[in-house]
Amino acid sequence: MWHEQTLDLGSDRSLHVAQAGAGPDIVLIHGALTTGHDWRTSPVAAALANTHRVTAIDRPGHGSSQRLRFEGTPRDQADQIAEGLERLGIGPTIVAGHSFGGMVTLALAERHSELLAAMILLAPIAFPEPRLLEQTLLAPRALPLAGPILSRFGQVSQLDRTLLPVLHKMMFHPQEVPAGWKESYPFADILDPQALVFEGEDAAATLPLSPSGTLAIGTIDIPARVLIGTADKIIDEGRQASGVAALLPNARIDRIEGAGHMIHHTHPDLILTVIRDMVARPA
Repeated sequence: MWHEQTLDLGSDRSLHVAQAGAGPDIVLIHGALTTGHDWRTSPVAAALANTHRVTAIDRPGHGSSQRLRFEGTPRDQADQIAEGLERLGIGPTIVAGHSFGGMVTLALAERHSELLAAMILLAPIAFPEPRLLEQTLLAPRALPLAGPILSRFGQVSQLDRTLLPVLHKMMFHPQEVPAGWKESYPFADILDPQALVFEGEDAAATLPLSPSGTLAIGTIDIPARVLIGTADKIIDEGRQASGVAALLPNARIDRIEGAGHMIHHTHPDLILTVIRDMVARPA
């Protein structure tokens, strides 16, 4: 059973968290076009809650977490998450971040290393690069005036609604989208025009040479594990996962043969093994 609460951080900023279980803390950070729902419906979170206090976060600007316009870089989100974790008395802890949540986890480690005992990066994006789909579909919504108007434009909204199920299939490929995940997916939260503006700001952080997405990864000496599926259609193994594992001074990479992007749903036993290994010896 998940207990949910929203922490008011002032200045129209908040952090929504869902917690389950009791014991040592583990924090879970979701990727793009999802909310904390993604982790809450993962078999990984359910299993961890048997032995740990699991905290699944709605990243700032997504789900029920508020953030300010133009203050949503990975570092901004990390600062806001750190403020919430300190309010909850969490840390140092293990943090697992998926996809864009991996970039936010890296920013958290860069800026608030005292809060992390170790980190697990699942199919992470770690560096700015050309990403045709997100940057074409979403990044224009980060524009100061035109972005919110574009996000509310009727034909664009219909395109969003049509494309989302297609994107879900790409995310889970070559595995199927789980029925329970699909049925409980928070379409209203994701398709909210303001939420899509924030998705646009996230996507803009991955534009080539973007300073907001360029982190000092080589300075992060927190123990880390990087996991990537060899059939991932969203994150490139060589440019992203292998690259960040090579730059992190204290990291190891695990490649999951035949797995796609949503490895915390499709290969939970392997993910749990890695997490439990990090729990047993995070240093």
